[in-house]
Amino acid sequence: MGWQTMREGIRQRLIAEVSAIGDRVFEPHAADAKTAKPYAVIVQGSDSEDSDWSGFRRLVEIWPYVSWTNFTEVDALCKSIIDALADQLITDPETGEMFTCRYEGTLGDDTVDEDWQAITRGLRFSVLALQPTGNVGYEQPADPWLAALAEWSHVILGSQWTIFHTAWPLGYARPAVLWRIAGVELREVSAAAVELRKRFVGHVIGTTQTEQNAAIVLTTWKLKAAIKLPLDVATRRYLTVIDPKADHQADGLRTGQITVTLSRKEARSMDAAPMMAEFYQQGNLL
Repeated sequence: MGWQTMREGIRQRLIAEVSAIGDRVFEPHAADAKTAKPYAVIVQGSDSEDSDWSGFRRLVEIWPYVSWTNFTEVDALCKSIIDALADQLITDPETGEMFTCRYEGTLGDDTVDEDWQAITRGLRFSVLALQPTGNVGYEQPADPWLAALAEWSHVILGSQWTIFHTAWPLGYARPAVLWRIAGVELREVSAAAVELRKRFVGHVIGTTQTEQNAAIVLTTWKLKAAIKLPLDVATRRYLTVIDPKADHQADGLRTGQITVTLSRKEARSMDAAPMMAEFYQQGNLL
């Protein structure tokens, strides 16, 4: 996803949602002292690879400019911009590519530009650009444990929640949960059995913070209460739930708020060997 695609998507969102600036959303070189106020300037920041499940991250700065009167106007304009962009899934109107803006705070103090007779304040956003990964939320996961966890979550949270797996797809819907495998461990139990453990991370994204927190609490509590999750009811195969935890402060898109380990004991496969044909012994048996 290119910078121009992101810039145009952000520009169109601000024009649509922030009526005070109209269509006055510019790149840095396009505004000057004569530009009608209020308006906003978009500045590109640095890029970084984020993760396999959420694409890459780009820093973007939004600078709203208002007339040099008082700070109340810049406060109101900043709030409108944050409301329009923060935690929103934004679609570029021409390419259809999608990304999410996360509000990261302000850039220093308010700035008074005497030459331009303006007040401005820098707002910092990180843009998470989702990558095309197929319909991973709707296809059956290749890992049967992941499929079992996704199905269990759908039952617990209800049909209004979409359950994804492996990676966030383009155009994901809210409210949603993404489950991914974060680690696999094999433990010795006995000569005849081993214990397989898989650690899962759950990313919970609600339409509101209240809905999101409630889903985190419900999912974690139900995991703790369940003790076992069905893997294959017909053959009476279940997964043991180990130490589910929740962190409400974690980033739902990038880090995930829920961690849980599932385990199951499996019989060790015994290699076939030829049968003993003869036995020889020397010496006296006492």
